[in-house]
Amino acid sequence: MAERKEHPKFFRSLRNYFREYCRNTSIHGFRYFGENRTYFERVWWFLVFGVTLAACVMSIREVYNKWLRSPVIVSFATKGTPIYTIPFPAVTICPTFKSVQAIYSHTNIIKKLNHNVSLTEKERKILDYMGLICDSNKAIKHSDIDYFTDDFYETLKEVNRWEFEEGSLMQYGFSPQIKGDEFPFGSCTYLDVQYNPCVLFKPVITDEGICYTFNMLDKREIFKEVSWIPKEFYNARKPSIGTWTLEGGYSDEAGLFPYPKRAMFAGATSGLTVKLFMPKNNKDHSCKQGNQGFRVSLHLPSRIPRPSQDYFRVPLDQTVMAAINPEMTATDSAVEKYSPSKRECYFPNEKKLRFFKLYTAKNCQLECQTNYTLRFCDCVNFFMPRENGTKMCGISKLGCMQKAYFSFRLGDNLRNKLGDRFQTNERAKKLLKRYKGCDCLPTCTDLTYNVVTSQSPWDVMESIKAERMNWSAEIENDDYYVSKLILFFKSSSFVTSERHELYGPTDFLANFGGLLGLFTGFSILSLMEAIYFLTVRLCCNSRAYGYWAGPEN
Repeated sequence: MAERKEHPKFFRSLRNYFREYCRNTSIHGFRYFGENRTYFERVWWFLVFGVTLAACVMSIREVYNKWLRSPVIVSFATKGTPIYTIPFPAVTICPTFKSVQAIYSHTNIIKKLNHNVSLTEKERKILDYMGLICDSNKAIKHSDIDYFTDDFYETLKEVNRWEFEEGSLMQYGFSPQIKGDEFPFGSCTYLDVQYNPCVLFKPVITDEGICYTFNMLDKREIFKEVSWIPKEFYNARKPSIGTWTLEGGYSDEAGLFPYPKRAMFAGATSGLTVKLFMPKNNKDHSCKQGNQGFRVSLHLPSRIPRPSQDYFRVPLDQTVMAAINPEMTATDSAVEKYSPSKRECYFPNEKKLRFFKLYTAKNCQLECQTNYTLRFCDCVNFFMPRENGTKMCGISKLGCMQKAYFSFRLGDNLRNKLGDRFQTNERAKKLLKRYKGCDCLPTCTDLTYNVVTSQSPWDVMESIKAERMNWSAEIENDDYYVSKLILFFKSSSFVTSERHELYGPTDFLANFGGLLGLFTGFSILSLMEAIYFLTVRLCCNSRAYGYWAGPEN
């Protein structure tokens, strides 16, 4: 009978096995734990290794938290983007004069009210309608009408219908064929092609009343069928027919002259030039109490303009040159795996709107404001998209709409802190408690147009004399203010911003491995050594020596 060999005690074997690992591992500092040194040296190395390892863990944690806070970064592209790959901006122009004075004069109505002169039924109706467009005036006591009918839009068109005497504008270089619905444009030039009269602009309804827009998509491409839109507004000259999308740009079939229009080159001759005019007897300072002239808003062709919030001004008898600097942000497809809240943007079809086919942050905010106003006041403002059965707020609801807009802009945090200050009734209070907010993040591919403007006085009469027009070199009268707007791209290319992952899989490995290597010398081979000593070497020792720890020496 073979004599059974006795093995060392377990803890002694474990100590010897650990010392063997310390002598062979590539992790810095570990070999000193396996040496038979004094306790002071062992404690000193233990403290050094502990502090180093703690610093390494804290650094890795900081890198990880940075990735959690902002996993997506925005950087500049390495090369420029040509301007012909993006559309020329949609240009919305709003006159500050809101009615033909011969049809309706806001100033004369206020004078009548101040002198206690009774208004006719028609004057009272127009006054109530214009109360939603003109600046608030405490001298005016409006009717107690809660809701307006669709006659509101017909009345706006009626008070904006311009009639001109035959030949009265020919001396200004404008076509005698100009019609009322084409006001306030005389002639315009785009890509060095002149249009006289200017037929490029179409009427739209905005928060500034009736405005006129160029290069905007047709309403059938912007609004869903559920949206009720007056048929006279938001009609493009022709549909885009799928030739352009914000994410994909222009298709190969778009050709040189697609819709929405694009500029092939930079410079004023490749841009848009518009002559704007206004009869001098048509100024009405009581409706819009600011400077007279025109508000101009540049926006995406797929976005609904808000000229009361985003605009620059073209004064009367001035030439304004506006150099356009586009800003575009693109997003790498690898970012799509992150949630919208992490990447702070929406990819196509991730966010659906009720009234709009095309998602943009501005369209989302307008729809959100519409829903908020509907909850707050049981109706919506005249420029907001709505279903056919939704009521349009009347003049008596103006205060409610102003409170709703102010409360809406405060946001959820401030609104909750302020409590019930803006809640008009119990029903509104209950509805607003269930309000979830907007969540109107930008689109992952976004495009905005910034402008740098310069202006100078324009003596149109002297310009006409200098041109020596055929019909007359003399100016018979001077009845109109005439302004000129020149819009063009400043440069033939621009630098695009791009969203990328802050750390991809390789970046994570490089960051974590680099920190571990810097502080401890740890590598993939170090990990394999530890796995080897915990698995393969134990099995091989058992087979070669009959004991997992191997020979005692």
